[in-house]
Amino acid sequence: MPDESIDRMAITIVDGGQSRDLLKALNARHFPVTTLDAVGGFLHEAMVTLMVGMSEARLPLFFTLLREKCPSRTRYIPMGVELSLSPGYPMMIEARVGGATVFVLPVERFVQL
Repeated sequence: MPDESIDRMAITIVDGGQSRDLLKALNARHFPVTTLDAVGGFLHEAMVTLMVGMSEARLPLFFTLLREKCPSRTRYIPMGVELSLSPGYPMMIEARVGGATVFVLPVERFVQL
């Protein structure tokens, strides 16, 4: 890792399918990352929460990597299938998937033991 101090932590929630490429890109650029797996949200799909430490100066690179590796897209999912509301073809609804949700927090002190 470069000799810069870690003064920001980005808590980043990404789609599980997109997390592998993002983690490779972050590791290649020496971002320290801790991963937490989770399932939830509207579609009950795998999500990954990344805790990424960095200096404030590296935030633009971090956001560039996120945009590149975690684009959002539209997916159509059946509505009411489990309720059997309509016989035949289920009604499809549009859902936005992928992308990332990021919370950037200032770090008062970073210690690695």
